[in-house]
Amino acid sequence: METPFRIEERDSFRVIGYAVRTTNRKKEGRKTIPLQWAEFHNGNQKDTLLPLMDREPYGLFGISIYNTDEEDSRTFIHFIAVSSGKEITGDLEEYMVPAMTWAVFPCTIETIGKTEAQAITKWLPRSGYRPLNSGYLTGRMKSGAPDIEYYGEDGLAEVWIGVKKKQA
Repeated sequence: METPFRIEERDSFRVIGYAVRTTNRKKEGRKTIPLQWAEFHNGNQKDTLLPLMDREPYGLFGISIYNTDEEDSRTFIHFIAVSSGKEITGDLEEYMVPAMTWAVFPCTIETIGKTEAQAITKWLPRSGYRPLNSGYLTGRMKSGAPDIEYYGEDGLAEVWIGVKKKQA
């Protein structure tokens, strides 16, 4: 992996969507998140959420927000969300994605996990950037940014990793 497709500066933006609270204990998140996506696709959540998308960036997001529990660094929230200025109703929740510098890695839905792992373990250590998150191997996250998966049209997917330029 030579370089990311792009380094992107983004202002903060609001998303609304379905949130699930989970944990990295006993790899629970690896079970919970696929179940959340299955419910999203098989239930009526997709039909409810997608029409609410009305702002850039257009697409569907999987967003993991860490350090949501001061007592347990393994606890996190995972959102399935869209960018929207509309009011939240029912089971929907909102989150403000912070303004950030992102290393953006294009991939496919099938390769998103592999792309994220390679970006974190191979590209970032040799790049001029450092990730704002650590603790992936232990599950005890120290987080300065959410982890984002972006799903656009025609099977386009991207991994967004919050980064900061390394000091010279």
